[in-house]
Amino acid sequence: MGLWLTPAEVVERTGFKQKKRQVLELARQGLKFTVRSDGFPLVDRSQFESGERLTRNRKRREPDFTAIGRA
Repeated sequence: MGLWLTPAEVVERTGFKQKKRQVLELARQGLKFTVRSDGFPLVDRSQFESGERLTRNRKRREPDFTAIGRA
């Protein structure tokens, strides 16, 4: 196995075949990647082997407005 995910693995991970859509989805998932000059995202395989994951893809919570209006 190489250092990077294969094109098929990137498609499986993102659900997209278009490079631009793959890049957007990988960013949304909070994964680290580098974009080659042809637009293909290189995703380091070690992110999955070591269990490393960024937390940028957490669900956003709505702010608690209950304190507003209390005086």
